[in-house]
Amino acid sequence: MGKKDDDPQTARMGRPAGFARADAVKAAMNYVWKKGFLAASATELAEAMEIQRSSFYNSFGDREALFREVLALYGAQAPDAPLRQIQPGDSVIPAVVSVLRNVCHIRATDAEARGCLVCNGVAELAGIDDRIGALLEKAVKQQVALMERLFSQAVRQRELPAVDDIAGTAKSFVAFLIGLNILSKVVRSEKQLWASCRQFLLGLGVSKAFVK
Repeated sequence: MGKKDDDPQTARMGRPAGFARADAVKAAMNYVWKKGFLAASATELAEAMEIQRSSFYNSFGDREALFREVLALYGAQAPDAPLRQIQPGDSVIPAVVSVLRNVCHIRATDAEARGCLVCNGVAELAGIDDRIGALLEKAVKQQVALMERLFSQAVRQRELPAVDDIAGTAKSFVAFLIGLNILSKVVRSEKQLWASCRQFLLGLGVSKAFVK
């Protein structure tokens, strides 16, 4: 969060016009992550960001525009973000295993059991909100396309056995990842979450050497 004004009255009125936008978006992200998008009114978001409601509209336009910034921020720090950094020729499976281990650790150690903001949003908004729901659906489809590319690369590099249906394998991975994030809101044991990942990876044909 940005530095607060020492004057209590000024602090109650919210951040000055030159507030740190990044801090405000982060505060909004944490609020939506915990409460959900539909439950987060413009007034509540402004309070969470410590800005006046007028500043909220002047700076972000509306809740949808703010949520787009929230999604961008979350995507950059999400535990699966390293998958988007894999380049042609890079090892795929060690990175996938590392990401799943990191998901298990981060979700199990989150005291608020928030799960994944995107997964939560899909469950809340897909088919309900035409604009935000469509944005989240696009994010999931992009993840499927990414995994299709990565698994194709892994097969070519002989990190995985030949796969008859790469597209289906990519969808199954994304479905598993979504399920894992939701499961982590209930199962709070990193060891148990990883046991599920291990079984899934072995089912994909990943060598036991990677999933000890």
